[in-house]
Amino acid sequence: MADKRKQSPWLKETSDQSGFDNFGYDGTTFNKKWRSIKQNGLTISPDEFDTPPPSTKPLGGADITGTPRADSLTTDVTSASAITIQYVTAAGGITSSLVPLIYVAGSNTSIDISVNPQVSAGRAQQIMGIQCVGSNITLEDGNGLALIADQQFVMTSGSIINLIYNGTDNLWQETSRVQQGGI
Repeated sequence: MADKRKQSPWLKETSDQSGFDNFGYDGTTFNKKWRSIKQNGLTISPDEFDTPPPSTKPLGGADITGTPRADSLTTDVTSASAITIQYVTAAGGITSSLVPLIYVAGSNTSIDISVNPQVSAGRAQQIMGIQCVGSNITLEDGNGLALIADQQFVMTSGSIINLIYNGTDNLWQETSRVQQGGI
């Protein structure tokens, strides 16, 4: 009698969490698929059991490096993600770079570049943008630079000039500019 009772369909259990039934019918008998567990007053299947994570260490791949921020107010960035700024002098000019955008600032004062060339030579058909992020820098037409509109361009903080290098004439030719405030 006990064996028939274990195979009875009335012994089924249903998970209170997922609603799945704990029995199966193979054509002749009913069988339990899993042994139920009680968690927080609910009857659940073993694969629904909520367990805390095995570690307090953050999840992630082996390539994740560094330390987490100390708190939500910390805004420090690593030196690898910080931009590089060229501090320009009148006698030093701007050094061209293979990166598409370089950041420049006058060395704590307004700078009128007097060196020839004002921007060091590039490669034929190289495109480069220069953005001023500090003290004013004045670029003059000539001395390795061909400006479109005016004889000079006073770059204030936020101003951008886009150039392309003409290898035949050894000139940086202006393609566009954005003036922010100032002159």
